[in-house]
Amino acid sequence: MSINLFFIVIFALLVGMFEYFQPHDISNKDMKEVPQFELNNFIIYEISPLKINRYFEGKHGLHYSDRYVIKEGKFTNNERALLESIRADNALYKGDLVTLNGGVHYVRSDGVNFYSEEGQYDQKNGLIKTDRAFKITKEGNSISGIHLDYNLNLDTVSADRIQGVYQLK
Repeated sequence: MSINLFFIVIFALLVGMFEYFQPHDISNKDMKEVPQFELNNFIIYEISPLKINRYFEGKHGLHYSDRYVIKEGKFTNNERALLESIRADNALYKGDLVTLNGGVHYVRSDGVNFYSEEGQYDQKNGLIKTDRAFKITKEGNSISGIHLDYNLNLDTVSADRIQGVYQLK
């Protein structure tokens, strides 16, 4: 083997290694957000020195820095005068806002039930909203319609295309 061929092979190997191990610019590639942790069949409690304020449970949950994404979730709030619980097939819990999709069911300890396929629950302001069909029941009385704005604090309801059944006593 001649010395020239030896140096050509060494040079080719060095150029190949330089190209193979060269740093790549990844700043322009799409970075997928990664959850901080993932839970299966879980219950998370928020506890004060006096009581359990709220808890939520689900089949599968992802916690990101600013939100929880939950499959088959149930959220229970014990901070208000009445115990309230809301469940859905899919829930996004971000700050005081819970966004729900699929089989939404809200229950309050005074007997109020709310059913819809999607909705938003603002815990801080006590608002339940949906743009789809809904039904509210309490003690044999029922109201159904579309596009609901329900203020729990003021006990006021605003909706479109309302139909109701009210039992007179």
